[in-house]
Amino acid sequence: MRSLPSRTALAVGIVLAAVTLSGCAGYGEESADRAGPPPDKPFGQTCTQLPADGPGSMDSMGGIPVLAAIEQTKDLSTLAGLIKTAKAKDLFDSMDNVTVFAPTDEAFAKLPDAQRKTLGDQAAASDLLRRLIVVRDLHKSDLADHDYTSVQGAVLKATGSGDDYRVGGAQVLCGSIKTSNARLAMLDQVPS
Repeated sequence: MRSLPSRTALAVGIVLAAVTLSGCAGYGEESADRAGPPPDKPFGQTCTQLPADGPGSMDSMGGIPVLAAIEQTKDLSTLAGLIKTAKAKDLFDSMDNVTVFAPTDEAFAKLPDAQRKTLGDQAAASDLLRRLIVVRDLHKSDLADHDYTSVQGAVLKATGSGDDYRVGGAQVLCGSIKTSNARLAMLDQVPS
């Protein structure tokens, strides 16, 4: 006769455990819903041209500071040289939660010869670099239709939708590249 209460107690225990577990599952799902949208993924027509792995890849850049990311990206060698000319290493190393608009080598090649020549001067190089930095972690949605003031004081107008965005008249070739201390956007020309 004692086996009946034991079976009843066992059944009650199983039901309570099931209710507790289902409650935890529901809580977990609710917490996931409240976590917010997933982080921005890189976007733009040239993102697929970056290496799949190793130096210059998205995974590699995600774990290093923005200056190191610029230095290891082959299409940004002119910008890396400009940072050296401006002696701006300390500036880039000290940045956090900023966005750097990075003209590619082809973008710098489009500048008039006279303007390119002036960038060999430390002050001119520094001035341009500060025009490319916004002290804000700009996500893709932030580029839809906004004006941003750069560190240098220039106003950069951002416009666009879908995967087609422009900043200061320059097209974003690959944007929302996350580094350990900044977000990087490669541009097809030097923004005006």
